[in-house]
Amino acid sequence: MRSSWRLTVMKRTNAGSSQTEVPASCTALLEAPPPCPLARQTCGMATVNLQTQQRHYCFRALCCKGPPPPRPEYDLVCIGLSGSGKTSLLSQLCSESLENIVSTTGFSIKAVPFQNAILNVKELGGADNIRKYWSRYYQGSQGVIFVLDSASSEDDLETARNELHSALQHPQLCTLPFLILANHQDKPAARSVQEIKKYFELEPLARGKRWILKPCSLDDMEAVKDSFSLLINLLEERDFEPSRM
Repeated sequence: MRSSWRLTVMKRTNAGSSQTEVPASCTALLEAPPPCPLARQTCGMATVNLQTQQRHYCFRALCCKGPPPPRPEYDLVCIGLSGSGKTSLLSQLCSESLENIVSTTGFSIKAVPFQNAILNVKELGGADNIRKYWSRYYQGSQGVIFVLDSASSEDDLETARNELHSALQHPQLCTLPFLILANHQDKPAARSVQEIKKYFELEPLARGKRWILKPCSLDDMEAVKDSFSLLINLLEERDFEPSRM
């Protein structure tokens, strides 16, 4: 038979001490509490007294507020051609200055903080002589960010299409969630998301995969953050997927 606990908190102040009874809803947390090695234990400025027994138990969860639980961290790889805006978007998300922004020539890593997660983003340079080495940096990735310039020339858009197709089919990336950002939507020549989806043949190519295609620009960072939040949702879903034998 379970014991019925009555919990009171003794608060010490300069004017003396006062006794307050803890609401009954909290007593469910006290089932079989571990005994405190001391007859009396103080947590901060409060001493917990269990009056149904002559012993005193330390109930830290009531009187001492602990640190918030750590946010999960995910390792992502960010790819796209030079000039697509990868560096500027990531810098803006990290609240960094956009002055003197230069294209990444090798790779850089940024910890992008969000309320419910931290994204460790490895950004790879998009120059012609670097893209052939992208696959060397895919290992360990849990998700992919692909940034394209929606206002680029036909030749560059075709190159971006080929690179995205290659990434979607790469053995180390093909099962990962993708966030595809159609950047530079603030430019007059920007193509719409529907045009990008059709030109890149995303529906047939990425069928069965988890991917998000969103328009973006530096002028609307709230929309960019919302897009990343959708990616975090996909990453969290992946965490809870049952393992396959």
